[in-house]
Amino acid sequence: MKNLKKISSGFLALVFGIALVITQSAFTNPTSAKSGKRIPVTVYYHGPDFSQANVTTESNWNTTPNTGGCDSEPEVACSVTIDSDYLSGSTLKTEADLQALESTSSRYYISGSDDPAADYVNKTF
Repeated sequence: MKNLKKISSGFLALVFGIALVITQSAFTNPTSAKSGKRIPVTVYYHGPDFSQANVTTESNWNTTPNTGGCDSEPEVACSVTIDSDYLSGSTLKTEADLQALESTSSRYYISGSDDPAADYVNKTF
């Protein structure tokens, strides 16, 4: 009987420990696979026009703020806050894999990327 109490209290402690790890894992911040820490950086669109090809070309995005600011209207591309692992210097890497949707004829805005925690701010044309 004495051994049974020792085993059951040990088993209970093990179950409690596993439950604690599982519940606390849900509240951790997303991290970069490469660095282990997420470092968000905002990049801005500097392309020649708002065609899908130019908006999704990563080299048209860099950390230099654009003129006019962004206003969150999904008409044309403006800025993306993305993990720093997707940058090479001040320019986006192709691994960012930007996706765009058409707002009006031949004008596109950013709708997605390879970074699931990225934030997209578009603007009015």
